[in-house]
Amino acid sequence: MTPLSGAVELDRFHNTLFRMNTSGVIFIAALNGSALGIGSELALACDVRLMADGDFFIGQPEILLGFNPGGGGTQRLPRLIGAHRALMMMLEGRPASPQKALEIGYVDEVVAPAELIERAVALGQYLGSRPRGGITAIKRSVNIGGFMSLEEGLHVERTEFLKVLPTKEAQDLMLDYMADTDRRGDLPLYTPATYDAVLNGGRFSSISNGSEQ
Repeated sequence: MTPLSGAVELDRFHNTLFRMNTSGVIFIAALNGSALGIGSELALACDVRLMADGDFFIGQPEILLGFNPGGGGTQRLPRLIGAHRALMMMLEGRPASPQKALEIGYVDEVVAPAELIERAVALGQYLGSRPRGGITAIKRSVNIGGFMSLEEGLHVERTEFLKVLPTKEAQDLMLDYMADTDRRGDLPLYTPATYDAVLNGGRFSSISNGSEQ
């Protein structure tokens, strides 16, 4: 191992996490124990973080070894929990318990250990049922454009919108929506039962034909 080989490996790791942030796949971190250093950085690159309840911790303690987080922690953690809070956590090197992590937005849910994997799979299936092109466009707009200037961020959003809108999947869903609007005489998403059915995987064409009941 040489310093150069270490830099190459680090660059590959950064590239892998960046691809996670900009892909149409939903990544769920199911933390069934402590996640410190690179474990935290991998979790930060996921779209959702679930953590088992227990005597576990998550954090970036690298300062205690004399160096800074190198796998994206200094960039993703501030974006998640705020710059000053992240700065203080990394300067001190103190990790957060599951409940503290939930309180500050470091993780999205704290789950009983026996239910963690089941909850992660269910959430992944739920969010992953959305159109993949739309998922990609939203993740790229937020994870890239969301931290640029407003003008630059709007450019990223506009580019992703114009890229995904003409796709067959988006066009088919919009046509279903427009046809259902014509049948009902109003906007389907303003009907709570219809909205709930679509959130849970229904399509406007099947809902309007009776599956809503």
